[in-house]
Amino acid sequence: MKKLALAPAVALAITGLAASPVMAAPTAPTADAFGQTNFVVSQNESQEDETDPAKDAKDGAEDQAALEASVSVSPEKITQTDLADKAKGVKVTVSGLEAGDTVTDNVSFEGKEPQTAEGDTVEYTIYNKTGDPSAIDPQMLNFTVTVIRGEEKQEIPAEFEVTADDEKPEAPAVDPKVSISDKKISESDFKKDGLKVTGEGFTPDSAVSVSGEATQSPFYEDEVKADEDGKFSTTVKAPEGGLEPGDYSVTAFDAESEEASNAAKFTVTEDETKEPKPTIPAAEATLKVSPETIEAADFVVENKGVTLAVENCEPGSDVHYVVSPKGNSDVAAYDNTVKADDEGKASVNVYGTSANDPSAYLGDYDITVTCGEDEMTGAFTVGEDANTGGNDGNDNGNSDGHGGGDLPRTGTELTGLVGGAGLLLVGGVAVALTVRRKKGPQDPSEL
Repeated sequence: MKKLALAPAVALAITGLAASPVMAAPTAPTADAFGQTNFVVSQNESQEDETDPAKDAKDGAEDQAALEASVSVSPEKITQTDLADKAKGVKVTVSGLEAGDTVTDNVSFEGKEPQTAEGDTVEYTIYNKTGDPSAIDPQMLNFTVTVIRGEEKQEIPAEFEVTADDEKPEAPAVDPKVSISDKKISESDFKKDGLKVTGEGFTPDSAVSVSGEATQSPFYEDEVKADEDGKFSTTVKAPEGGLEPGDYSVTAFDAESEEASNAAKFTVTEDETKEPKPTIPAAEATLKVSPETIEAADFVVENKGVTLAVENCEPGSDVHYVVSPKGNSDVAAYDNTVKADDEGKASVNVYGTSANDPSAYLGDYDITVTCGEDEMTGAFTVGEDANTGGNDGNDNGNSDGHGGGDLPRTGTELTGLVGGAGLLLVGGVAVALTVRRKKGPQDPSEL
């Protein structure tokens, strides 16, 4: 059968009242709130081109079936907004018709002519022609479709449900809370990087006032916006001059609900300073003379003599030795400079080179040693042999020059003066006082 799309017919009108706070029953819409559109009537698949009215009337009376029409609606539920949309609305389908049947209803045909069926169905759409979704309250809307065939009349009840428009999901209860990334932060880190603050439980998409609180007044204030989940993240910054060490807090205020969050407390600590390692006061340089008294026979033995050991000098510094005889003008003073080792130590070994005449060195000797700001003094004595039959010095030269203590040794000869006293001349050789380096190659030079 051929279906014809008809232009919108008379609109149904219905006046809707808003729901009252006391949950009163929805107001039934009136007919002037509804409109009709999208009429479609079916046609019989075959029709005779030429008809005999008398014959048709006779045949019609004989062939007319009992009226058993039916009504369906689609959709059976529709929102207020969709019902107010002319392109949507509720489609009413009346079936079981015969050509010539007329169709009306009590909501959309007011003031309009009934629709005549050309086939077995008639379709049309009911909508809220006011354009205001709230004009029709959410409710079960009942209406009656009337079909007339000749003198027979059938009233068919129908209904559809008008539902409320989808509402935004109810926002979660506002329960603002803030938390901070660090509960302790140094002055410099806070001034440089600030303190990260996160919040949750705020009104979605609302303004949030964030405040950094000191004892007397806020040191920081800013406004941020919570996201759709009621969360935010921001950084609280120190004032230009920084903050003194102490206790502070961060709070946030939900502008929509006017509720304040908890106070997230934190502490600003003093910057850690690397304190220099305590310096041990430099010990004063010391001089040790060993032995302080020596027999002349031992004094002229190279691996004996007198050791002058210095400690606590600046490592690598110059150590200046001066050895001066008292009253013995035939022995020249010894004056020499050596280097302190990595531990600030230096040592020389002083001995006489005239092994054939040890008595030439008899007497007292003064010692002065200088390293840096320190000056040390000492003395030693070369005495007569306790046993005249003792060492005559013939073992001189038998040493390899590497005996003695642990301190490094250095030195040069301390020579006797050549003029004035012939008795100090032994075989034409001047009496000499020498200094031997400990644990080093022996290289004395006689002056």
